[in-house]
Amino acid sequence: MKQLLSTSLTIVVLGSAVLAYSQDVERGIDLYHAKKYAEAEQALAQAVQANNEDARAHEHLGLARLSLGKVDEAYAELSRAEDLAPDSDSVKVGLARVLMEKKDFDKAEAALKKARELNADNADVPLYLGALKVARRNYSEAIQDLNDAISRKPDSAYAHYYAGLAYNGMKRPDKMVESFQTFLKLAPDAPEAERVRSLLRSVR
Repeated sequence: MKQLLSTSLTIVVLGSAVLAYSQDVERGIDLYHAKKYAEAEQALAQAVQANNEDARAHEHLGLARLSLGKVDEAYAELSRAEDLAPDSDSVKVGLARVLMEKKDFDKAEAALKKARELNADNADVPLYLGALKVARRNYSEAIQDLNDAISRKPDSAYAHYYAGLAYNGMKRPDKMVESFQTFLKLAPDAPEAERVRSLLRSVR
């Protein structure tokens, strides 16, 4: 009887620990999506410390650290997420974003193409392919990808942002203004907003 009670107690304790851990991961992911990156990093770092085998926790910890400018740490977390979930298209996109920050454009492109193979409906793939082509100053091809991203997800602020940069590079001020105005409408407090306002003032 004592052994049965001990086993039941152990199951309850383990169940509670698993539930608490799961809640910590979800809270960290919610904080990341709320753009509370420092808080997300703290919550997800604790989660990863508790369980180093959770790909989603590593993925979002990497994204939070990328948003905080911790590129090398972000790369380590997303690489770990890729090891744990090699068929995750979202992890591939996250890794590509870090590789773009590291100016490793060839590897970033390969990661995005693999993400597209895994999930052709992922709207982030054409978004970041477009951003990558903007970085390479291949503006006309970038616009094709970014228009694809916008058609899939019209409220994607950064698709409009990168489209604005591409049109600026193509010397299309009319389309640049249109894209940047939409970006500011969708993300008025984004870190890039002041630069965009400056560019808009320069064409008025």
